[in-house]
Amino acid sequence: MFAKPYKLKSNNTLKNSEKKYLVQRIQNEFPKATDEKVKELVPIKSNSSCMKLILHSGDTVGVYVVDGVPMMIDLGDKLVPTVCALWKVNDLIPIISIHSPVLSKVQGGAPLYAPGIVTDSTKFPQFPRGAVIAACTTDNGAAGIIGRAVISSADLLIATMGVCLETYHVFGDLLCKDTKFSKITRPKLDPAVYDITEVISSDISQLRIQPVREEWPSLVMEPAAATNEPMVIPESVQEMQSESTSVQEEPDINDSVDTVCSEDEEDKIPSDMDGLLRWCLLSFLKREGKHIELPLKTNLLYKNHLMPYCPPDRTLDVKKSTYKKMGKFLEAMEREGLVQVREVDKGVDALVALQLAHPLVRHHRAPAARPAGPPSGPSQAPAPPRVRELHCVTAHVAEIFAPLKKGSALSAGEVRAALARYAAARGLSARGAVALDAALAKVAARQPQELMKWEELMSSVLGRMTPSTEMSFPDGTVKLTKSRLEPIKMQVVTRSGNKKVTLVSNLEAFGFELSSLAHASQLRVGAACGVTRSAAARADQLLLQGDQTHFVAKLLIEEYGLPKKFVEGADKALNKKK
Repeated sequence: MFAKPYKLKSNNTLKNSEKKYLVQRIQNEFPKATDEKVKELVPIKSNSSCMKLILHSGDTVGVYVVDGVPMMIDLGDKLVPTVCALWKVNDLIPIISIHSPVLSKVQGGAPLYAPGIVTDSTKFPQFPRGAVIAACTTDNGAAGIIGRAVISSADLLIATMGVCLETYHVFGDLLCKDTKFSKITRPKLDPAVYDITEVISSDISQLRIQPVREEWPSLVMEPAAATNEPMVIPESVQEMQSESTSVQEEPDINDSVDTVCSEDEEDKIPSDMDGLLRWCLLSFLKREGKHIELPLKTNLLYKNHLMPYCPPDRTLDVKKSTYKKMGKFLEAMEREGLVQVREVDKGVDALVALQLAHPLVRHHRAPAARPAGPPSGPSQAPAPPRVRELHCVTAHVAEIFAPLKKGSALSAGEVRAALARYAAARGLSARGAVALDAALAKVAARQPQELMKWEELMSSVLGRMTPSTEMSFPDGTVKLTKSRLEPIKMQVVTRSGNKKVTLVSNLEAFGFELSSLAHASQLRVGAACGVTRSAAARADQLLLQGDQTHFVAKLLIEEYGLPKKFVEGADKALNKKK
């Protein structure tokens, strides 16, 4: 996370209320954080601050600094302790041991592999997959690596190869070398000791509370559990015969009931949106998992592979579920061990592995696969996002839009409404004009008390704001870009043999998947379509044989609903004959 240079966005001193909130978060997220341990991390009379950092990947994280030492990393949904915090409280999170030469390799950027772990089962902590853990060396118990466990502790004990830790923070990275902190040196500590008897007793109690049937319902044969129970031997032969008859008949009845119930449960489609999402994912894994090409982007998974399995009388909408976003849903499915998600590009997640041997997939009764007929319309290609032009508040106009903070995005209508409220609250409105006060005069570069028309004032205020573009994708994600979105460009060029072709650029910026769109367009226009990139282009382009500007403009504007201003030359293309 801090292996490459980052930028400092802000550095604010924490108020007492913010410091108490930080203490409360530490106690809530780390069960072993007692009051005494929290006071070691965040003393009452400490000088604490929060640094907002923009990482090399573009993500923003917070780092809580206490008396010149970084203590906690705020990832938004969870806190991650730094190595400095674990030097003060070494049992805040589980700590595994690695061979001493491995630390220098990880500091150089290499991932942590399973062979580098010291797997002593009597001194090994227990943790689930996805937990935040630390790693120390065999010669020093002070933590040197902080990361997220890719596999659980049980799997790690038997693993012989593969990456086992997603690194967040390493001793010696750029965060430790930051000049804003006091010099950070790794102390010499004894390794952490874990009581194996305490772990075993807790595991046994968990097994009694949560039977195996809840986790793997399809693998438990409930009638077989009765074979270990003691039986009373009957005294008479008749009683023995009647008892044996009843024992033989009872499993048959139970088996038939279990079979009927299991079929009813498998055929029944969940009524809630969370269950429907999960049911559609299991159907996709059952029907298409063996043939799908990985990696598969998550936005394409939702549109092209989950929605087709939704029943005709139901609507699949991730926004109406408790997950709200596709990323949250896939995180939950990843915790269940069904799929594996990774970031394949900046801000782009994709499925990289499917667990088709999972019992839930093996015993799922998926609906019959729909026939793959020719696409009849633009629904065969992923829908583009909804695009809005916004304006961000800057320091020049922050006083007018108070209490909104700098960077808040507003539409043109919201800007006009805010100006009207500002003028009405101060009695500046006149007939068709506004009497400028000091703040408005500074924005409009006019003299105070001067009258100015509403249109001119609106134009001056918008000119002082940062133009932005908001894109709302079908999977629920929203992306705000602080710049004008470049429109889609159509260009008719002549190739060898006096053949004309149409090149359409900048489609991927609007969320289009070019290969799917090319296939759908080819069937619509009856001409060759493909994906190419000309020598002067910065990204891939859609290529259609012949002059197809009329078709492309009609497709994007009338069927996909893009505004005309985002399609360059749209009016001219629509007026052209087919």
